[in-house]
Amino acid sequence: MVRRFVLVLASLATLAAALRPAPAYAQAKPDTSQRAAIVGPAESLLHGGEMGELFAVYVPRGASEVQHQLDDERNSDRAAATAVDGTRRLADDADGRARITREELQSNRVRYDVARKSGDPTALTELDATFKRGTMELDYLTQMRDALRADADRMDADRAAAAAHIHALELELAAATQRDLLVMKKPTPIQVTQYRGLLHDMLDAQRTAAEKARDAAERRRLAVDRRMKQLESLMKLSEPPKPKK
Repeated sequence: MVRRFVLVLASLATLAAALRPAPAYAQAKPDTSQRAAIVGPAESLLHGGEMGELFAVYVPRGASEVQHQLDDERNSDRAAATAVDGTRRLADDADGRARITREELQSNRVRYDVARKSGDPTALTELDATFKRGTMELDYLTQMRDALRADADRMDADRAAAAAHIHALELELAAATQRDLLVMKKPTPIQVTQYRGLLHDMLDAQRTAAEKARDAAERRRLAVDRRMKQLESLMKLSEPPKPKK
């Protein structure tokens, strides 16, 4: 009887243990230590992180290549500075010659009026031919002056474009040098931020250089138009005088 009672108690203890609820465990926090700096909570395919993507924004050229191009641009700019000064002096000289020719035409007109009043047909013929010749020369000198001024303006625009390009190359050289340093080690967040700002400045400078180059191209077109007018004026000046009917 006692043994049966002990067996019943053991069975009840086993049943109670089976029905007891399992203890609750705290949910583990997800590990986000490997997540890239520029991704959200979802998994990203940008495994390189922000720095890796910055390297994709700027496909680097070698620092030596950029430096060589930078040196060439600086040398060209110094040569252009000398050329534009010489062109403006030529334009001033052509303007002076045009002014003298204009004064001679006025004097010729006075002599023509005197010959017409005196009734001297030979003098009238010579003075008329001189006046026509002087008029064509004045037109040519005016066209040459305008062409030289347009060419000087074109050179100034080229220099402005070159200066913008030099600035862009200087920033690209800094970016290429910085990039070479960053690939050698794991960059810090501050270095990433600095590199990102450098790329922004470089791209902005390249955009400005492109706009300056477009302006220079328009100045070049205007200068060519002026040269064409100068050539047309010279062709008229070179034509032999037409005989009077």
